[in-house]
Amino acid sequence: MNYSSETICAISGAAPVNLKRWYRSGFIHKQASGHEWTDAQLQEVIGMARLTSQGATIREIKTAQVRAHPVRTGGWAARRGDMLWQLEFGSERSLMVLLRKLASNFTGDDFVLRLLLPLHQWLRDDMRAGASRRIERFHRLIVAYAEGVTRNATRAAAIPLLLENVSEKNQTDIWLEAIRLSGQGFCVEVRAFCDLHQPATLHEHHLYWCGAGLTEMVYQHYLTRLYDGHPVLLCGPDRRVQHLCPQIGAVA
Repeated sequence: MNYSSETICAISGAAPVNLKRWYRSGFIHKQASGHEWTDAQLQEVIGMARLTSQGATIREIKTAQVRAHPVRTGGWAARRGDMLWQLEFGSERSLMVLLRKLASNFTGDDFVLRLLLPLHQWLRDDMRAGASRRIERFHRLIVAYAEGVTRNATRAAAIPLLLENVSEKNQTDIWLEAIRLSGQGFCVEVRAFCDLHQPATLHEHHLYWCGAGLTEMVYQHYLTRLYDGHPVLLCGPDRRVQHLCPQIGAVA
Protein backbone atom coordinates (compact mmCIF):
# COMPACT_ATOMS: atom_id res chain seq x y z
CA MET A 1 0.00 0.00 0.00
CA ASN A 2 1.24 3.51 -0.80
CA TYR A 3 0.59 6.74 1.09
CA SER A 4 0.73 10.44 0.33
CA SER A 5 2.97 12.71 2.42
CA GLU A 6 -0.15 14.22 4.01
CA THR A 7 -1.32 10.76 5.11
CA ILE A 8 2.10 9.87 6.49
CA CYS A 9 2.10 13.09 8.53
CA ALA A 10 -1.44 12.50 9.81
CA ILE A 11 -0.66 8.93 10.93
CA SER A 12 2.74 9.60 12.50
CA GLY A 13 2.37 13.14 13.80
CA ALA A 14 5.46 14.16 11.85
CA ALA A 15 5.59 17.39 9.86
CA PRO A 16 6.92 17.71 6.29
CA VAL A 17 10.10 19.28 7.67
CA ASN A 18 10.63 16.15 9.79
CA LEU A 19 10.16 13.84 6.81
CA LYS A 20 12.67 15.83 4.80
CA ARG A 21 15.28 15.87 7.57
CA TRP A 22 14.87 12.20 8.47
CA TYR A 23 14.94 11.20 4.81
CA ARG A 24 18.10 13.18 4.06
CA SER A 25 19.75 11.78 7.19
CA GLY A 26 19.19 8.22 6.00
CA PHE A 27 16.61 7.12 8.55
CA ILE A 28 13.97 6.61 5.85
CA HIS A 29 14.86 4.47 2.84
CA LYS A 30 14.70 6.14 -0.54
CA GLN A 31 11.56 5.90 -2.62
CA ALA A 32 11.74 3.66 -5.64
CA SER A 33 9.68 6.02 -7.78
CA GLY A 34 7.05 8.73 -7.65
CA HIS A 35 6.13 10.78 -4.61
CA GLU A 36 4.24 8.22 -2.55
CA TRP A 37 5.42 6.42 0.57
CA THR A 38 5.41 2.66 1.22
CA ASP A 39 4.36 0.67 4.28
CA ALA A 40 8.04 0.11 5.12
CA GLN A 41 8.72 3.84 5.01
CA LEU A 42 5.67 4.54 7.16
CA GLN A 43 7.04 2.21 9.82
CA GLU A 44 10.41 3.97 9.63
CA VAL A 45 8.72 7.34 10.13
CA ILE A 46 6.73 6.00 13.10
CA GLY A 47 9.95 4.58 14.55
CA MET A 48 11.69 7.95 14.25
CA ALA A 49 8.73 9.71 15.86
CA ARG A 50 8.97 7.27 18.77
CA LEU A 51 12.74 7.75 19.21
CA THR A 52 12.61 11.52 19.00
CA SER A 53 9.67 11.68 21.41
CA GLN A 54 12.21 11.05 24.18
CA GLY A 55 14.17 14.14 23.17
CA ALA A 56 16.82 12.24 21.20
CA THR A 57 18.36 14.27 18.39
CA ILE A 58 19.21 12.98 14.93
CA ARG A 59 22.90 13.08 15.85
CA GLU A 60 22.32 10.93 18.95
CA ILE A 61 20.25 8.41 16.99
CA LYS A 62 22.84 8.27 14.20
CA THR A 63 25.64 7.69 16.72
CA ALA A 64 23.70 4.82 18.27
CA GLN A 65 23.17 3.22 14.86
CA VAL A 66 26.86 3.47 13.91
CA ARG A 67 27.95 1.93 17.22
CA ALA A 68 25.07 -0.59 17.25
CA HIS A 69 24.16 0.58 20.75
CA PRO A 70 20.87 1.70 22.29
CA VAL A 71 20.18 5.41 21.88
CA ARG A 72 21.74 7.47 24.66
CA THR A 73 20.27 10.92 24.99
CA GLY A 74 20.23 13.87 27.33
CA GLY A 75 16.52 14.05 26.54
CA TRP A 76 14.33 17.12 26.79
CA ALA A 77 16.29 18.53 29.72
CA ALA A 78 19.38 18.74 27.51
CA ARG A 79 17.42 20.36 24.69
CA ARG A 80 16.03 22.98 27.08
CA GLY A 81 19.56 23.53 28.35
CA ASP A 82 20.74 24.22 24.80
CA MET A 83 17.99 26.78 24.37
CA LEU A 84 18.73 28.44 27.71
CA TRP A 85 22.42 28.80 26.82
CA GLN A 86 21.52 30.51 23.55
CA LEU A 87 18.99 32.77 25.27
CA GLU A 88 21.71 33.88 27.67
CA PHE A 89 24.76 34.09 25.42
CA GLY A 90 23.81 33.49 21.77
CA SER A 91 23.18 35.95 18.97
CA GLU A 92 19.74 36.43 17.44
CA ARG A 93 20.87 34.41 14.42
CA SER A 94 22.35 31.50 16.38
CA LEU A 95 19.23 31.34 18.55
CA MET A 96 16.96 31.09 15.50
CA VAL A 97 19.26 28.53 13.85
CA LEU A 98 19.04 26.31 16.93
CA LEU A 99 15.26 26.60 17.09
CA ARG A 100 14.87 25.64 13.43
CA LYS A 101 17.25 22.73 13.84
CA LEU A 102 15.31 21.43 16.84
CA ALA A 103 12.04 21.84 14.94
CA SER A 104 13.35 19.59 12.16
CA ASN A 105 14.35 16.91 14.70
CA PHE A 106 11.02 16.58 16.49
CA THR A 107 7.36 16.28 15.58
CA GLY A 108 5.27 19.43 15.99
CA ASP A 109 3.47 18.33 19.16
CA ASP A 110 6.68 17.15 20.86
CA PHE A 111 8.52 20.30 19.80
CA VAL A 112 5.94 22.52 21.47
CA LEU A 113 4.49 20.41 24.29
CA ARG A 114 7.72 18.79 25.51
CA LEU A 115 10.28 21.46 24.71
CA LEU A 116 8.94 24.98 24.21
CA LEU A 117 6.03 25.06 26.67
CA PRO A 118 8.04 23.65 29.61
CA LEU A 119 10.89 26.01 28.74
CA HIS A 120 8.48 28.94 28.67
CA GLN A 121 7.12 28.00 32.08
CA TRP A 122 10.65 27.70 33.46
CA LEU A 123 11.50 31.16 32.15
CA ARG A 124 8.35 32.63 33.71
CA ASP A 125 9.22 31.09 37.09
CA ASP A 126 12.87 32.17 36.92
CA MET A 127 13.71 34.91 39.43
CA ARG A 128 17.44 35.23 38.72
CA ALA A 129 19.17 38.31 37.31
CA GLY A 130 18.40 38.80 33.64
CA ALA A 131 15.15 36.80 33.74
CA SER A 132 13.07 39.53 32.09
CA ARG A 133 15.61 39.87 29.27
CA ARG A 134 15.61 36.12 28.61
CA ILE A 135 11.85 35.81 28.54
CA GLU A 136 11.55 38.83 26.24
CA ARG A 137 14.10 37.26 23.88
CA PHE A 138 12.13 34.03 23.98
CA HIS A 139 8.89 35.83 23.11
CA ARG A 140 10.45 37.64 20.14
CA LEU A 141 11.99 34.38 18.95
CA ILE A 142 8.69 32.48 19.10
CA VAL A 143 6.74 35.22 17.30
CA ALA A 144 9.36 35.49 14.54
CA TYR A 145 9.50 31.72 14.11
CA ALA A 146 5.69 31.39 14.05
CA GLU A 147 5.42 34.11 11.40
CA GLY A 148 8.07 32.35 9.29
CA VAL A 149 6.27 29.02 9.58
CA THR A 150 3.03 30.70 8.49
CA ARG A 151 4.68 32.21 5.39
CA ASN A 152 6.02 28.79 4.41
CA ALA A 153 2.61 27.21 4.97
CA THR A 154 0.99 29.81 2.70
CA ARG A 155 3.36 28.89 -0.11
CA ALA A 156 2.68 25.21 0.50
CA ALA A 157 -1.11 25.77 0.26
CA ALA A 158 -1.72 24.31 3.73
CA ILE A 159 -5.22 24.18 5.26
CA PRO A 160 -6.30 27.70 6.40
CA LEU A 161 -6.98 28.04 10.12
CA LEU A 162 -7.92 31.19 12.05
CA LEU A 163 -6.67 31.35 15.64
CA GLU A 164 -8.60 34.22 17.20
CA ASN A 165 -7.38 35.64 20.49
CA VAL A 166 -10.42 35.93 22.78
CA SER A 167 -8.39 36.30 25.98
CA GLU A 168 -4.80 35.81 26.98
CA LYS A 169 -2.88 35.23 30.18
CA ASN A 170 0.47 35.36 28.44
CA GLN A 171 1.17 36.66 24.94
CA THR A 172 3.63 33.92 24.02
CA ASP A 173 1.16 31.06 24.56
CA ILE A 174 -0.99 31.73 21.52
CA TRP A 175 2.08 31.85 19.26
CA LEU A 176 3.27 28.53 20.65
CA GLU A 177 -0.14 27.10 19.77
CA ALA A 178 0.19 28.55 16.27
CA ILE A 179 3.52 26.72 15.87
CA ARG A 180 1.99 23.46 17.11
CA LEU A 181 -0.95 23.73 14.72
CA SER A 182 1.39 24.56 11.84
CA GLY A 183 3.17 21.29 12.55
CA GLN A 184 -0.15 19.52 11.98
CA GLY A 185 -0.42 20.91 8.44
CA PHE A 186 -2.38 24.12 9.00
CA CYS A 187 -1.69 27.60 7.69
CA VAL A 188 -2.42 29.57 10.86
CA GLU A 189 -3.53 33.19 10.99
CA VAL A 190 -3.37 34.71 14.48
CA ARG A 191 -5.80 37.57 14.97
CA ALA A 192 -7.15 39.62 17.87
CA PHE A 193 -10.83 39.18 18.71
CA CYS A 194 -12.54 42.55 18.43
CA ASP A 195 -15.87 42.25 16.60
CA LEU A 196 -18.86 40.18 17.68
CA HIS A 197 -20.54 40.84 14.31
CA GLN A 198 -17.66 39.91 12.04
CA PRO A 199 -18.61 38.19 8.77
CA ALA A 200 -17.88 34.52 8.18
CA THR A 201 -14.24 33.92 7.27
CA LEU A 202 -12.84 31.86 4.43
CA HIS A 203 -10.87 29.71 6.85
CA GLU A 204 -11.73 26.02 6.91
CA HIS A 205 -11.15 25.98 10.67
CA HIS A 206 -11.75 28.71 13.24
CA LEU A 207 -10.44 28.45 16.81
CA TYR A 208 -11.17 30.83 19.66
CA TRP A 209 -8.08 31.01 21.89
CA CYS A 210 -9.08 31.26 25.56
CA GLY A 211 -6.05 31.99 27.69
CA ALA A 212 -7.93 33.61 30.58
CA GLY A 213 -11.57 32.56 30.28
CA LEU A 214 -14.27 34.22 28.17
CA THR A 215 -17.20 36.49 28.86
CA GLU A 216 -20.81 35.35 28.62
CA MET A 217 -21.29 37.63 25.60
CA VAL A 218 -18.39 36.06 23.72
CA TYR A 219 -19.53 32.59 24.73
CA GLN A 220 -23.03 33.23 23.37
CA HIS A 221 -21.47 34.58 20.19
CA TYR A 222 -19.46 31.36 19.89
CA LEU A 223 -22.57 29.19 20.46
CA THR A 224 -24.52 31.13 17.83
CA ARG A 225 -21.80 30.61 15.23
CA LEU A 226 -21.54 26.96 16.18
CA TYR A 227 -25.29 26.37 15.82
CA ASP A 228 -25.24 28.21 12.48
CA GLY A 229 -22.83 25.61 11.16
CA HIS A 230 -19.56 27.55 11.25
CA PRO A 231 -16.37 25.49 11.84
CA VAL A 232 -15.62 27.05 15.24
CA LEU A 233 -14.06 25.51 18.34
CA LEU A 234 -12.85 26.75 21.72
CA CYS A 235 -9.22 26.07 22.61
CA GLY A 236 -6.63 27.23 25.12
CA PRO A 237 -5.82 26.62 28.80
CA ASP A 238 -8.83 28.44 30.35
CA ARG A 239 -12.21 28.05 28.60
CA ARG A 240 -14.31 28.87 31.65
CA VAL A 241 -17.17 31.34 31.23
CA GLN A 242 -16.91 34.35 33.54
CA HIS A 243 -20.34 34.94 35.13
CA LEU A 244 -20.92 38.45 36.45
CA CYS A 245 -22.64 38.81 39.81
CA PRO A 246 -25.42 41.43 39.33
CA GLN A 247 -25.39 42.52 42.98
CA ILE A 248 -21.78 43.70 43.03
CA GLY A 249 -20.76 43.56 39.37
CA ALA A 250 -17.88 41.24 40.09
CA VAL A 251 -16.87 37.97 38.51
CA ALA A 252 -18.35 35.06 40.40
